[in-house]
Amino acid sequence: MDYSQVFPHGRTTAARPDRSHSLAASGYTSWDAISESLLRARADARAPSARSVRSQQTQDSRHGLQNAHLRGPASESGTSLASSGTVSSRYSSSPVSSRHAHGRSEDHDARQKSERSRTSDSAFRRGARFLQKSEALRPYALVLTLLGIVLVKWCVGLGGYSGRLASPMRGDLEAQRHWIALTSSWLNGSTFLHLPPSPTTRLDPRQWYFYDLSYWGLDYPPLTAYHSLFLGFCARLSRSTARFVTLRPPATSSVTALRAWDEYMSALEIEGSLKLWMRASVVVGDAMVYLSAVVRYCTRNYRAQAGDDRSGYGRYGGRIERRMLAAVLTIGLQPALLLIDNGHFQYNSIMLGLTLWAVNCFEDGRDVIGAVLFICALFFKQMALYYAPAVFAYLLGKCFWLGRGQGLTLFVNLGFAVIATALAILSPFLSTPDTILQVAHRVFPFARGIFEDKVANFWCTVNVVIKLRTIFSEGTLARLALLLTSSAVAPLVVLFVCLGYWLGRHPGARKPARAAYPPPSTRRSPALSLLPLSLFSSAMAFFLFSFQVHEKSILLALMPLTLLGCCREAGEGRREWGWAVLVNNTAAFSLWPLLRRDGLAIQYFALLAAWNGAIGYNPWRLRGRTLKGLSLAAYVAFACLHGLEAVARPPRHLPDLFVVLNQTVAAGVFGLAYLWSWKRLLQESWAMLGIWSERDTAGDGK
Repeated sequence: MDYSQVFPHGRTTAARPDRSHSLAASGYTSWDAISESLLRARADARAPSARSVRSQQTQDSRHGLQNAHLRGPASESGTSLASSGTVSSRYSSSPVSSRHAHGRSEDHDARQKSERSRTSDSAFRRGARFLQKSEALRPYALVLTLLGIVLVKWCVGLGGYSGRLASPMRGDLEAQRHWIALTSSWLNGSTFLHLPPSPTTRLDPRQWYFYDLSYWGLDYPPLTAYHSLFLGFCARLSRSTARFVTLRPPATSSVTALRAWDEYMSALEIEGSLKLWMRASVVVGDAMVYLSAVVRYCTRNYRAQAGDDRSGYGRYGGRIERRMLAAVLTIGLQPALLLIDNGHFQYNSIMLGLTLWAVNCFEDGRDVIGAVLFICALFFKQMALYYAPAVFAYLLGKCFWLGRGQGLTLFVNLGFAVIATALAILSPFLSTPDTILQVAHRVFPFARGIFEDKVANFWCTVNVVIKLRTIFSEGTLARLALLLTSSAVAPLVVLFVCLGYWLGRHPGARKPARAAYPPPSTRRSPALSLLPLSLFSSAMAFFLFSFQVHEKSILLALMPLTLLGCCREAGEGRREWGWAVLVNNTAAFSLWPLLRRDGLAIQYFALLAAWNGAIGYNPWRLRGRTLKGLSLAAYVAFACLHGLEAVARPPRHLPDLFVVLNQTVAAGVFGLAYLWSWKRLLQESWAMLGIWSERDTAGDGK
């Protein structure tokens, strides 16, 4: 049996585990057995096999039919196997087995459980159920869901943004607009495009990373520059929008010219048309790249549970379709991403979307295409480096898993594709060494220091007690950051390589090369199920320990964790769901100082309250004392800090007191989440090894 069918990241249930003992009944004492039992019980809880049902019936008969509770797969309505008719008629027809010891019928309990399940449904699930049960709306359920997400994003964008009317530098919206004007100046010679107002300087790509570095010098990789060039091309198609891409005169220009340009931009901001056009560019890019990747991910990983019913409306299809729509809403309306991209103003969703498309390709077995897409994400924003150790470790581990011949072929193909993609993107800047060195210098600005603003990471938290910059030089701090970051992510690479090598030595974990199976290049490694968790662990390690971290970088850790949290819609991952919501809320809280400066307080509180309510989150009902206690303590701290900030002002000698407290509390939650991710990685990988060892042993016994 292919391991990817049992424990894929998408949690496909086409194949069932061979055994379904609960943890308490298993009698296992070793960590190997405990982890294996956890995974088996988790998979079996979704839809037990016929063997597991027979085992449950036998166990119930030993304890007496009058106390038998023949439980089945948890469904959306909470029905049991006894009420659904899947239990043997020998037991379902028994008058004794249909009643509890207290005389209540199991049908009555099933109805009560179904009613409780419906009343505790989240708003997203209820909305998805409404769309699915309407004959007129069902064909357009996904389209209406996406339109709802876009509408919410647009409403968030109606608020303030970074640096509004804050002359002369303004903020991130002006930075992005300036880069659009800078790169699109290359098009000034085109005859069919409209020219913006003066100046009409024409700059070719070799000059982009040198132009007027004192005013929002371009400091993102070339793919961001190409994206800005494309937006500038679109703006120049119309005379009314061509004025948005007016290039600011160099800093060496006269004071009169600079003042005239500043007044012109202030008039555009007050008019509001520039803001609407820039907001539209974010929403369209988000829908084309990020939301499409989310839909593909959810469609593949949730509709696959319907088995052979490709229409999605078979026995379990309607329920799976509703869960898929609820997952799309949960991921698509992630508060922190909306507040940064659609509020503060950035294009992070494009980088995250390219990464998620790479994950989708890895799940489809198209590793080379996935590697190319990840390189594109890396060349769109250098923050995608946070994911690089996990992606590299997974692909290298798969090469070991495939074996010497097939693995070497995949390794060579990956290397060629990565190098060719990088050279193609960098080709306009390879004319001279000075140009490519300037690109590297702008993309990795080590001279800025270990942090610029207050960030909820290790360095900013330690700096509260130990003033790092007064003790260490910037070079020493850079080396310390490199050491800590490498120490945090190196075990991840070792884990995947060792796991791939070990699984490659076991014939049960690797299908033989036969015509009935897909070609080696498209096979799914068993370690694929660990990829989202490893992406989160790698991104969080970089956020906590790396050099020159921005508060917005937490978005990279949130994306894979939110994907894991949405596994609850697939009937599992409830512990991951609790951690995902906690870290999402903590991330939004850590962004509060930035959002308050941008005038996004209403959007912050409204979006957080609406999202948590819509997903049905209640920290009092979380499973696990540790997670529940941590969540409640964190939310009490958040509420106290918000209340204190509303009624009091910080002391004059400590003007950043509230900001430092905010970042310190958030850093504590992030650090614990990072440790939890490693605990889960070790448990899942240990269980994986135990399962395949048992399969090989059973195969040898036969």
